[in-house]
Amino acid sequence: MTVSANPQAKEANLQAKKRRTKTQKVDFSSLDDLFGFRLRLAQVRLFQHFRESLASFEVTPGQAGLLILIRDNPGISQSGLARAVEVERATLGQTIEGLLKRQIVTRHRREGDRRAYSLELSESGKAFVDRLIPAIRAHEADVSRRLTASEFERLRSLLEKFLG
Repeated sequence: MTVSANPQAKEANLQAKKRRTKTQKVDFSSLDDLFGFRLRLAQVRLFQHFRESLASFEVTPGQAGLLILIRDNPGISQSGLARAVEVERATLGQTIEGLLKRQIVTRHRREGDRRAYSLELSESGKAFVDRLIPAIRAHEADVSRRLTASEFERLRSLLEKFLG
């Protein structure tokens, strides 16, 4: 049985959404010279576009990065991966569990250290990443379209320098 929505409730929800989405002028002048603030705004915009343009993959930017690292470093330990991306092992463990359930990643005990696990992409995971990478490249081209090629390269280079 299908339940139809109350027309008044629909209209009230629409009006509430319009009120929430009205742009209020916000003074950012005290934050203009804060690098971290600008970097965070850029990250939010980048991740929002990623979620929208890669929605069909049902993967977050962080998961995508992990999958690419696992592909490029087959057999990497979970601990080594956590150190590489600078996240807590427990946090990474939760993410890996989700990828295991989706059968994108496989995990095996490491020989010589029963406490450690090696990670690899499954066959379906390899195919998934092969489809994912071109979509990420298209997303990056779209979000960086306001930059010239040399500006984009300079930004990438400066971020690399900042990260050391």
